[in-house]
Amino acid sequence: MSSVGRHLPIAGLALAVLTSFGFGQSTPTHLQSLQSIVQDLEAHPEGHGPEGDGDLDASINAASIAEIRQEVPELVRLTESPNSQQRGNALLVLYGIAARQKAGLPENRRQLDVTAGETILPYISRIAPRFSDPSTQSIALVLFSNLAGVRPVSSELIKIALAVLQDPHSTQETLNPLKRSPFDKLPSIGPQMLWVLLPADATFYRNPVTDITEGRDSPEVQQAIVTFLRRPDQTAESLSESIRALAISQVENPVVNAELSRLLDSTNTVVQTAILSHMARLTLT
Repeated sequence: MSSVGRHLPIAGLALAVLTSFGFGQSTPTHLQSLQSIVQDLEAHPEGHGPEGDGDLDASINAASIAEIRQEVPELVRLTESPNSQQRGNALLVLYGIAARQKAGLPENRRQLDVTAGETILPYISRIAPRFSDPSTQSIALVLFSNLAGVRPVSSELIKIALAVLQDPHSTQETLNPLKRSPFDKLPSIGPQMLWVLLPADATFYRNPVTDITEGRDSPEVQQAIVTFLRRPDQTAESLSESIRALAISQVENPVVNAELSRLLDSTNTVVQTAILSHMARLTLT
């Protein structure tokens, strides 16, 4: 499974989470159907079914859109399971569907199969609670990252992303409940959501001066980001990760960049280092 290039920081974190849930670790003995994979998830909440997972990517790629459309509601239901392992595994299969590539294209021209992602969009409000669940928030992020590649972007996706940004706990790191993951703590969810929100809402254009493709978010999203950066409960970790996301994205928001320039006066060395490290990437007035 691959993710859009600009979301690699999210994908890197999710890779460790994916491994911790157990997918991608076994040598497949046969190719399971998508229906069989979903049935195994239902029957075995704690992990693998009796015959292993098979090659998840290959199974998803082999499934027809009709098969995917049939199984997505059941997968969404399993994301609401009281068992955290089952919730995470169901999200991973949904991520595989959202990250599915169009068939028949060479490696250097790979594109998301947006038709597969569209089958999940009607259910994203039911998936949204997974962002407040430490055991699933990382994989929910990469799922939404791929769903943001479906154009036009769902207005509900933007609404959910803004709600996560405004959540009272979005600036705080959380203890990692996944014992097999190498991370003791999970990064604060607000800055991580910026990787999804920035390109999702942006209108992209070619800068005539630099000849570089850039984007600009709506005034509503720009103001929401400024409000997030100004929150009194901001931490050095949250601010430094926010600076990184804002600087590395292809999006140049004048209002947001002006707010970032104020952080040059920060007395926190972590924040100072982050803003100075990324200053060259920002277009400042």
